[in-house]
Amino acid sequence: MRGRLLGLLAVFLVVPYSVLAQEPACQHRILPIAVRDAQNLPIPNVSPVDLQAKVHGKPVKILSLSPDTRPHRLVLILDASGSMGGETGESARWKLALLLARHFFNANNHSSPIALLIFNNQVTDAVPFAAGNSAVAAKLLQIDSDPKYIKANIKGMTALRDTALRALALLDHPNSGDAIYVLTDGVDNASKHSSSDLNGRLAVASVRLFAILLESRRESQRTSEEGSPPSELAETARKSGGEILSAAQWQGSRVALSADTDGKFKVEETLSRLYQTMVQDSLLEVQLPLPITKTEHWELKLSDTARRQWKGAQLTYPSSLLSCSAEVYGSGRH
Repeated sequence: MRGRLLGLLAVFLVVPYSVLAQEPACQHRILPIAVRDAQNLPIPNVSPVDLQAKVHGKPVKILSLSPDTRPHRLVLILDASGSMGGETGESARWKLALLLARHFFNANNHSSPIALLIFNNQVTDAVPFAAGNSAVAAKLLQIDSDPKYIKANIKGMTALRDTALRALALLDHPNSGDAIYVLTDGVDNASKHSSSDLNGRLAVASVRLFAILLESRRESQRTSEEGSPPSELAETARKSGGEILSAAQWQGSRVALSADTDGKFKVEETLSRLYQTMVQDSLLEVQLPLPITKTEHWELKLSDTARRQWKGAQLTYPSSLLSCSAEVYGSGRH
């Protein structure tokens, strides 16, 4: 009897201790961050004293900031649903998506492993990382040179969230150096998974989502019946620490990006700076003031001195902190 009591006492003593022992690890986070100036270029020599953060109104301790030197794996997702046909007879959105996809691949294939997913109601074509970047190049070239591809393949509905989750599955042991890059019109009307499902999985994996929304020359208004609005995709990107350009469209034979409404930069410059955010980010090490019991929004910004020094600077970082109780907490963070 005495032995049983001692055993129970040991359980009561050990369990609270083990829970407490997990809290410091949970409060210690390493997160991706990109700090850019008013010209959308990376700012060098940013230090922890240039940043300040709060969660639940309590200050977050900034421990370190260093370049992320890990390989950055990239999953390119191409929307091939019927709505990507754009204007009748032109397939304007699809042609624009393919042009942007090839630009993205050419800009990043020498420095990053790239996988490819093409989808409508479901994934219709996949080139995994194991196939190599040369296989992605061959697939994009094949599509671009096939005059029958558009008629045969640009059709169906849009399962964007389901495909983003498929992209996560391509990333073995995902981490915050990995990113998903989506070229789409932004409307999801066929996914079985919700935006909460996708946001949660991205948070657990620490993978960032980037996207460009595509429009035709005469973009028609979308009704709520057509599917989830593009703003939902923008929110997913923001929470994950990614970014969305809304939107890309044709202006005659020229591509225009709304991220450059003042016309200060060429399209190529705007895209290159988006890619820099994906692959030239830094890792921010912080200590939270308390354990996070549920997924929380937090605020990270430049200090007053840094804001005066770098006027118009912006931070790109995951705006949501995963709860300490989340499944597989810490995946890819350390």
